[in-house]
Amino acid sequence: MRDTEPQSGLNFNFIVPVAMLAVLLLVPFSINALLHFMASKKVLNPVVMKLPVDSTVVSIPSEVKQYESFDVALNLETKRLAKFLNEIVATASEGTSIKGITGVISANMKAEIGGAAFEIDRLGPQEPFSDYDGTARWRWRVTPESSGAQALTIRLHLSTQHDAQFDSRVLELAETNFAVEANTTEWLKRNMLWVALVLLALSGAFYAARRRLAQ
Repeated sequence: MRDTEPQSGLNFNFIVPVAMLAVLLLVPFSINALLHFMASKKVLNPVVMKLPVDSTVVSIPSEVKQYESFDVALNLETKRLAKFLNEIVATASEGTSIKGITGVISANMKAEIGGAAFEIDRLGPQEPFSDYDGTARWRWRVTPESSGAQALTIRLHLSTQHDAQFDSRVLELAETNFAVEANTTEWLKRNMLWVALVLLALSGAFYAARRRLAQ
């Protein structure tokens, strides 16, 4: 009988930390899986244009995984867009304008992308890396940090001239929507240290509580 009690205590002391670890790992994985399932139902239009431009100017992958980088490309006919916007500005009635734009919009545009759940290689407004035959081209390397439904916003930085005065304006061009798949393996690599620290803290508190009860 004396040998049975220590053995039972040993088994109990071993099972409790394992159970704690299982709970710590299961909860975030379950949340990631649920977010991914909900995202796959929500993301119907991967590219939503805010200006009257064909959505094919934005190139994004059809499937995206958490922590795995991918390219976002923008190929925009800036001369045609500038001409279109200038026509709207010229024919706008007094007191109305596009985002306060007055004067002539230049075809020399900059672009930027932003998203709270993404790591982006080049932040802020960027010059096109190529501009051939009126088509400006941009490309960014993007890494999703969170799973579920996520979005990136693409903005254009415009230069205008009115009565010898130069100004700049920012217009939203498009919003790109993603259903980011959870990456369980990479999540474990990045968070195992924190899981281990939490497990040690819980185990220490548990053993201290048992010792106080035993005394």
